[in-house]
Amino acid sequence: MKFQFFRILILAGILAATWNCSESAAIQDSESKKLSSNTSIQIPQNIVVSEPSYFYQLGTNYYVIAPTTMTVSDGSGKVIGTFNTSTGAIMSLSGDIIAINLDLSKLPIVSPTVPSKNLIAVDLDS
Repeated sequence: MKFQFFRILILAGILAATWNCSESAAIQDSESKKLSSNTSIQIPQNIVVSEPSYFYQLGTNYYVIAPTTMTVSDGSGKVIGTFNTSTGAIMSLSGDIIAINLDLSKLPIVSPTVPSKNLIAVDLDS
């Protein structure tokens, strides 16, 4: 009696393992990885930084995190808060938490734009 119950239990375990380890789950996982790697954030062209900085978008708001000072500015360059590296939080100047648990290593980097050599300075006073 014990041997027959044990045999049924082993057979049920083998069937459960076979059912859960099907090939369709592996295909779905690889497809989701392809989709997530292909979807990239479009960084607006009008964001100007003086050093390579981290870019974060929350809804329609853009945030730029300066890595040397950990200050956070909005898309127009106005300083709106700070970044806490231990909690991964963007905190406004008034103390409100804007975002939390951000991983800087996963955020895209905005590079400083180099002026073209064709830039000409014009003195408007003369």
